[in-house]
Amino acid sequence: MPPDPANTIEKILKSAGAEFLRNGYAGASLRKIAAAAGLTTGALYRHYADKESLYRALVEPVYREIIGSLRKETDRYEDLLVSEGLNAMWEDSGRTVETLFRYVYEHLDAVRLLVSASKQTVCGDFKERLIQTDADMTARYIRTARRRGYNVQKLSKGELNIIIRGQYAGFFEIILQNDKLNEVLKYVRTYSTFCNGGWKKLLEGQ
Repeated sequence: MPPDPANTIEKILKSAGAEFLRNGYAGASLRKIAAAAGLTTGALYRHYADKESLYRALVEPVYREIIGSLRKETDRYEDLLVSEGLNAMWEDSGRTVETLFRYVYEHLDAVRLLVSASKQTVCGDFKERLIQTDADMTARYIRTARRRGYNVQKLSKGELNIIIRGQYAGFFEIILQNDKLNEVLKYVRTYSTFCNGGWKKLLEGQ
């Protein structure tokens, strides 16, 4: 029976994730990736032309999914603001963050590569783009709330950047330091409660 291409790709990506995490992009060996996947280097090249294409296959889908999910959730929060009011976001945010981290856990190797990648690597702008996207979307949400008459505190671009950068530093630490889903979700819930308290105080004066 000929080998299953989907199974071969799965083995390659699993092997590549482990090798990139262990040695970084520059130090990763395609020969070792192929060997761990049970392939020759030549067979590996039939699926991926070079190290960059393999790295992209591993991280780009996760990169796009996380950035896209952030944009979709902010759009949904604005819809909730219009239909249910400001408090709807606080009630819903815990579920949103937990859903995101369940996805992160399912793609943990790729996410860790994105979080720990140097700026010179493929998708090395992930952390910065995530932070800036969140800052831009949060600023938009605040503008929408103020236009609709809510007494929401206006925050400068610099203030938002500092707050969100600090917030993500905690989330990145959770991703890098925990391997078990129950531990990840426990820390995420605790940290989200802490962050939401700060946001409510800033935006609503509570």
